[in-house]
Amino acid sequence: MAQTPVSFDEKEKIWSGPHRKTMSKDETSLGEIIFQNMRASPNNICQICDVDGVSVTFDQALTWAIRMAQFFKKKGLGHNDVIGILAENSTLLMPLGVACLMNGTPFHTVNPMWNEALICHILSLTKPLLIFCDGNAYEKIYKATIEWQPEIYILRDHVEGVPSIKTLLDPTTSEGSYQPEPLREGGDQTVAMLCSSGTTALPKAVCISNSRLMPLQGVSSGSVIFTWGTLSWISGLWGLVNSTALNCTRIISRKPFSAEYLVHLVENYKINVIGLPPSHVYDLVNCPMATSRSLGSIRLLICGGGVASTAILQRCQKLCENGTVSNTYAMSETGTICRAGGLTHGGTVGRPVPGYRIRIVDEQGVSQGHNQIGEIYVHSGLGWKGYYGNSEESRRMQDPDGWFHTGDLGYFDEQNFLFVVDRKKEILKYQQRPYWPAEIEKVILELPQVENVCVVGIFDEEVGDKAGALVVRSNETNISAKEIVNHVAKRLPELRRQLHAGVKFTNKLPLNANGKIMRKEARDLFNALGDLSNDKF
Repeated sequence: MAQTPVSFDEKEKIWSGPHRKTMSKDETSLGEIIFQNMRASPNNICQICDVDGVSVTFDQALTWAIRMAQFFKKKGLGHNDVIGILAENSTLLMPLGVACLMNGTPFHTVNPMWNEALICHILSLTKPLLIFCDGNAYEKIYKATIEWQPEIYILRDHVEGVPSIKTLLDPTTSEGSYQPEPLREGGDQTVAMLCSSGTTALPKAVCISNSRLMPLQGVSSGSVIFTWGTLSWISGLWGLVNSTALNCTRIISRKPFSAEYLVHLVENYKINVIGLPPSHVYDLVNCPMATSRSLGSIRLLICGGGVASTAILQRCQKLCENGTVSNTYAMSETGTICRAGGLTHGGTVGRPVPGYRIRIVDEQGVSQGHNQIGEIYVHSGLGWKGYYGNSEESRRMQDPDGWFHTGDLGYFDEQNFLFVVDRKKEILKYQQRPYWPAEIEKVILELPQVENVCVVGIFDEEVGDKAGALVVRSNETNISAKEIVNHVAKRLPELRRQLHAGVKFTNKLPLNANGKIMRKEARDLFNALGDLSNDKF
């Protein structure tokens, strides 16, 4: 996988990826592209559900999608309406998403595991007229949406008295002549909405345009792809689009993650392309079942949703010796920003992808040059309708000139590779001097006895934020807190970067549903452990 070429404007201090090439005209809807591709490969396998073993051909999936799209149109749903989806991966989830795209009605996907109050908050922003959910989430969704009383259909685990999505799959007399709806607002038309991570505030509904979802590069026709995320995550949306628009076979599951189960999936289905968050990569490299033979089918493993250490990625690359392991940098609001073509330049998230420009900006708003840390500003060159119903937060995210203020800190080296340092809002200060948890975490992860770590700030009135490390040891190792503290002191001798709050050990870090470490919860756990987990030194 070749490194992306990049140019740097010394005067403007802007890094730019190559020119963006599109596979279709801007006015062509993604629903139309998917429709044509699925119709051209009717007998190929589009999706396999590992839970129930159901395989679906493109022809069958398209037939289901057409019937659902016709139902949406009959209901009068158009591009200004919203369809809600709160469901885990299942056979009919994919054709449901395709139906929405073909009808031009944006779908708002929400994690069905959220509590009633959070579901009420996020759905009240978009007020879907039609909602599809799993049976086990029906009661809380019904209560959360009682204000506007949408129609609710069950995807799986039928609920007595509630209509099933299967009632929409009956043959129609006009399905043979069906044609997808055209875009009414061009390429900037919103076709999907995801929820922001909500790690620093309540989640927002992120508008995703048709242009943003055009098929990504790096996946070839005939690939077998897998991501753990359901449709409520960008990785799940990526899987849906690539499997249907690029003639790939997607493997889906709703079983809980484990490295052993992941290895089973790779071996059983000969998965070629896989996307994982850093925490899952950590688990994979420490799994005895993960070998170069069991992972031999992997051609591309993309680590996203955070930055894994170079040491962990190198271990993963040894296991995936027939393929490429790479970091990527993306956000729901912007799409993929940077992609690294392998591990030849350790620690980087790569270079800007086609069509994207990046600036590094300090706290005074001044653009920085090479090896200078600042907030990462991104310009995608694509339209964005912001957070649905939240113009104030939209303006905070994207300025009038179209630059997204990512909230991430980073820098470019002399070879124009981007390095992400940390979240801007997670800057810690010791004796008024700033430091970033991620830089300490990377040093701790150099130790082979450490499987995972989260560095948190423990506030002290006298000095500010004392750094403390919540550490997960690798299997059958007994590294001490003192050894970790001494390693950090040697590698990062500056006083502000020392582990003044010490080291505490845990069997598992708190993760959200997408495998990202939740720092607030990690800090709470660090405090709750007291001295019980901390070696004396």
